[in-house]
Amino acid sequence: MEFKYKAKKNLNEIVEGKIEGHSVEGVLEDLQSKGLVPISVEPLALAPLTQATNLASNAKLKSGKYGLKQLVLFTQKLYNLINSRVELLSALRLLEKNCDNRAEKVLLGDIIRDIKEGVPFSTCLSRYPKYFPHLYVNIIHTGESTGKLKDALMQLLDYLRRLQDLKLKVKQALAYPIFMSLVGVGTIFVMLTFVLPRLAAMFDDFKAELPLPTLILLKISSFLQSYWWAVAIFVTALIMILRMKRAGKESISSRLKYYLPLVKDIVYKQSVANFSRSLSLLLQSGVNLLSALVDAGPVIGNPVYITQLEAVRKDISEGVPFSDALAKFKIFPDFFVQMVRVGEEGGRLDSVLADIAESYEKEIEADLKTLSSLIEPAIILVLGLVIGAMVIAMLLPIFNMNSIVGG
Repeated sequence: MEFKYKAKKNLNEIVEGKIEGHSVEGVLEDLQSKGLVPISVEPLALAPLTQATNLASNAKLKSGKYGLKQLVLFTQKLYNLINSRVELLSALRLLEKNCDNRAEKVLLGDIIRDIKEGVPFSTCLSRYPKYFPHLYVNIIHTGESTGKLKDALMQLLDYLRRLQDLKLKVKQALAYPIFMSLVGVGTIFVMLTFVLPRLAAMFDDFKAELPLPTLILLKISSFLQSYWWAVAIFVTALIMILRMKRAGKESISSRLKYYLPLVKDIVYKQSVANFSRSLSLLLQSGVNLLSALVDAGPVIGNPVYITQLEAVRKDISEGVPFSDALAKFKIFPDFFVQMVRVGEEGGRLDSVLADIAESYEKEIEADLKTLSSLIEPAIILVLGLVIGAMVIAMLLPIFNMNSIVGG
């Protein structure tokens, strides 16, 4: 593998050239043995062996990926070590040594090997897009370029924690209603498959016509007893279809959130908040607006808005102000566009975007509380009506016992 080097030959002379070597460390030792003091060593190209090894490692890592929680943990650990003045390579070695996850251990091993061969940290991360989003890599690259990797990690950690906190609040708001729904469905299933059949045996002894609600309930019960497996297959297939992703598109269940009443407004605000926070972070890190939009665009989630943001980016490249381009495509509300215009004119677009994100996050919290307070009584009411109707249908023949026996 060939490296380009710059080194001091004596106090007043600096020499540059190319040298063969297996790694940066090996080249450094070679230069020192020749009486040179290395200033910089950069690989001219990756060795074929390294590329082949990377391909093999990538094959092992295909099935793995980082979720938001894992990415936060990785960033937190790395930041703590860097903040404690541990050198990057040593920090990564410590993380690898104390890692229990096999795929992550392979990942860290690959990154360590590449860094030893002179590959920049951000370039190493960019090879694993399932683990490190492009936005993450871009911030790390900026931190490396400016010599402020610790600050870049701190910014990322704050950003990721905010995303994690918002996601957690959404989950917590929906957890109780979902639990209640599952309990209700389970109760109905038990009543239809275990309780009702025992009452049905008693009704058969009366040789009389049963009320229509009771007959319908008995038919449903009989069907579930005989074809429960078909129902299970149907439900499983339906879940798989809803979660199935086509190339470049979201699953059906993911797209539903953009159309459901009440939910769609919260999803939209969450998308705007995430986009604003991401764009603000990139701009604060020194990334230009056009490049920042490329990284922040996918965060918004909705494919329609992502396509429109591409058109916004095209307009900006032709000299149209950001706020005017946004106003043209109506992706965001007027409040957002006006705030962006204020930020542009005042030269503080990054801080204004951070303020917008915080404002929307507070709105989302309030909306979640409202949604939760509406959904819970609605679910209780619906389940109460369904179970109550079933109980009445089962008790109707008993209430009419005398007339049935007499008939």
